[in-house]
Order: sequence, then C-alpha cells, then structure tokens
Amino acid sequence: MFNWNWLGILVWLVLLIYLIFISYHIRKRHLKMIVIQQKHFTWRTFSLDLLEVLILLIGLFVQIQNSFFDNPSLTSKSQIEQSIKYKPLVLSSSAERSYYVTSNSVQKKKLYQRYSFFTEGKRYNVTSDWATISDGTVALNAVAQKLPYSKQVLAKYDVKYQKAYVAIYEAKYKNTWQTGLGLHVGRNALKYYLIRVPDATFVREVKNEKRS
Repeated sequence: MFNWNWLGILVWLVLLIYLIFISYHIRKRHLKMIVIQQKHFTWRTFSLDLLEVLILLIGLFVQIQNSFFDNPSLTSKSQIEQSIKYKPLVLSSSAERSYYVTSNSVQKKKLYQRYSFFTEGKRYNVTSDWATISDGTVALNAVAQKLPYSKQVLAKYDVKYQKAYVAIYEAKYKNTWQTGLGLHVGRNALKYYLIRVPDATFVREVKNEKRS
C-alpha cells in the first residue's frame, strides 16, 4: 500500500533543491551585476532576490506548519482513525494488601501522578496527563467524557472484567495526502488510558518523589 509520507519527504527535498537553486542564482546575478553592469545595487536584482526568498519562506512556513504544528480535531474522519482496546488488569500484592494500580505523585514543575499497572503480561507506566483512574459506580468519569468512550460498552466490560481493566483509546493519522504532507501517516495523534478499578482501595499510593 502506498504511503503518503513520501509526499512530505518529496516536498522537503524540493524545498532543499530550491534553496540550493536560489543561492546559486542570487550569487550569479550579483556577480553579473558587479562585473558586467559595474553596479552594487539595482532594483531589478533586488526584486528578483526578494521574490525567490519570499517563495522559499512561504514554502518553509507551510511545510513546518504541516510537520510540527498540525493539530487536527479528533472528530476529523478524513484524517483520524480511532480505536479502543480493553485489557483486564492483573492483581498485584504487597505486604499490606492487593492492588491493581500503583500511583506515584511526582513534584516537578507541576504536581502529577505516574500510574503503573500490569495487563496481559505487560507492565504499563503512564502519567496523569494521558490517563485517568475511574473508581466510581459509573466507569465513565468526568475526565474521560472528553473522549469518545461509550457508557454502554464500558458497562459491559465492568461485568466482564469485574471493574478491573484498562480502556486504551488510540487516535492514529490515516494514510491520506494531507497527513502525508506532515509525515504523520501511521503515527499516534493521541493515546489515552482509562484505568478502571472496583474502588479506591485497589490503588496503591507510594511515597512522593521530588524532581527538578
């Protein structure tokens, strides 16, 4: 299957070639102006220089926007492909009690939590920027409502996994020419973890860390 990221690579190559092209021609025009016309400045030469540089800057601005500042809406079906995976949590134990999730509060520039949990033989470490813990009666809490989780589907998994699972929401860029321009095809636009536990006692709090 053709990958539209090649379009973005091609555009960057064209801009590089154009940079080399205008550098050569600007130098050539200025040498001709000095040697043949015996002038150090003409409005015609200045206008041509300005036009070529302006075209390059516009091209760079557009491509930088596409590559580094593209932020499509998660509801954009033309650019984004969404999926949600549900995985059961594995119960861990300590000397005090059993738990599903370890929560570690970290003091950096702002206070946030780091969550650690096991599922299907794999350990996950995520921060509260991209995850939330739901321990209430209803799985869909206020934070997760911002994403397209379904209350009905979550209720089914509450029964299936006894309120101990993680619902991983993933939004990926589709293989289109628009996303290809920014070299985004196949990359994650967002990955979010809704960590479901029966109640707060299944979250193990550990000692705070201080980080600069």
